[in-house]
Amino acid sequence: MNEAWLRDVLEAMESDAVPDDLLGVLSDRYARYVLSHLSDESTVTLDALADTATGLKATETGSIATPGDRDEIRVRLYHLVLPKLDAAGYLEFDSETQTVERDEIPDVLRELLRKGT
Repeated sequence: MNEAWLRDVLEAMESDAVPDDLLGVLSDRYARYVLSHLSDESTVTLDALADTATGLKATETGSIATPGDRDEIRVRLYHLVLPKLDAAGYLEFDSETQTVERDEIPDVLRELLRKGT
């Protein structure tokens, strides 16, 4: 782990960001994918996030993604990741329309995501 990156994390924990939320986001690859995607677009569909996350995971692991991989990631996003990020206040997830809208992502988290992804 990069020493400067760790220093940034420690500084972030002293900011207004809640440390448990911050560490939870940074430790979950799919949460990082979602928030990185929302840095570029303020509103996105669950399907678009599943496509992006599937592609990024395949790139990171050097594998070829299958439709089953995408379905598994989509379920994980729907049931775990998006509700967790919604509860933390980083986004709003509408399960009926299956859309995600960026909310308040702390600047320090955005910076850490840029450095870590």
